[in-house]
Amino acid sequence: MLDAVEITVRGGNGGHGLVSYHREKFVPRGGPDGGDGGRGGRVFLRAVDDVYTLELYRSRKHFQAQAGGNGGPNLRHGANGEDLYLEVPVGTVVHDAETGEFIADLESVGEEVLVAHGGRGGWGNKRFATPTNQTPSYSQKGQEGEERRLRLELRLLADVGLIGLPNAGKSTLLAAVSNAKPKIASYPFTTLEPMLGVVNVGWERFTLADLPGLVEGASEGYGLGFEFLKHIRRCRVLLHVVSCESPDPVTDYELIESELRAYDPGLAHVARVVAITKADLDQAAAERSAATLAAHLGRPVRVLSAHAGTGLEPLVGELMELVEAERKAAAARPPAEVPVIRPAPVDRFTVTIDDDGRYIVEGYTAVTFVQMMDTGMPGALDEVMRRLERWGIAKELRRLGIRPGDVVVFGDVEIAWEA
Repeated sequence: MLDAVEITVRGGNGGHGLVSYHREKFVPRGGPDGGDGGRGGRVFLRAVDDVYTLELYRSRKHFQAQAGGNGGPNLRHGANGEDLYLEVPVGTVVHDAETGEFIADLESVGEEVLVAHGGRGGWGNKRFATPTNQTPSYSQKGQEGEERRLRLELRLLADVGLIGLPNAGKSTLLAAVSNAKPKIASYPFTTLEPMLGVVNVGWERFTLADLPGLVEGASEGYGLGFEFLKHIRRCRVLLHVVSCESPDPVTDYELIESELRAYDPGLAHVARVVAITKADLDQAAAERSAATLAAHLGRPVRVLSAHAGTGLEPLVGELMELVEAERKAAAARPPAEVPVIRPAPVDRFTVTIDDDGRYIVEGYTAVTFVQMMDTGMPGALDEVMRRLERWGIAKELRRLGIRPGDVVVFGDVEIAWEA
């Protein structure tokens, strides 16, 4: 099962603005009427319940939303690009692959998160018309869409997690009580990846995950280590099984529990059911193991035989009750407070001088505007200079000693300064 992958997403580019002048019979000296370009499509991740792995992203790793349409004459606005929705399993955690920044934890069906913005559409020449510049002959290019590399990690959202040492009979039990068809064999580590099944109990149901067997040192990454433990954190209830073939069921039980506590102390508070498996091999040995473990824990321990089907109905009934209680408790908890992140005002700017003597301008409004201008068009560079004066950037450049011909950098665009 593919449960971690990196993909690259990119919003659609914005459409270009148009340079156009009104042409109509009996309408002399028609003014500029170039329309704006459309916004590029955005990229969203959406959690769905009919996808269980990240297999969709094994071969295809790059996704881009639709570009916005170009502006047209008669002030026609370009069409906005269609948004792109990528489906991921419920329980997918999203991080920025380059910075490690946490983006989202998609815990419920239908939950969505915006992961890449589309580019803004460029202005048509009508936008630049003023009383002193009535026929501008320039427009803006569309802004490029935002590109991000994401790391998607699936952490199973199972109601019940099935835990135990390798070859404890977990896969056989899963197959006996659910619709899952796991690989079953008589040797350890038959299960190398999580298996998910649905258990029906009357009109209700819960999901049961057979998780790969733990070994000593798993909390430090030994054996299947973290590949197992990262999934167990999402389970509402844990079903801990110990084989009746074990000569020391208490040691087997405590080995697993100590690894869980070392990995995440919070797992100690997850509800548990404990059972002895493979009773069909030796009923008397299974009863003795259950009594020994019950005395150690101070609570009852079930005796099961997945092959014979004994003890399964009471087990799933108890699990269903615990799952329902946990669901109600989760619904009653107040939602986690979401921090309010207020972005810095976009009109702020800074000007610095680099080692090559270039003047580096930073600030969203100024950088975006210059990057979108096609400075090769007649009058476009004059428009840029007017805007720099209006925003106070030109004043700051002069204060720093800029001279005609010096290079001013706006992102990936360089312009020569004019007095």
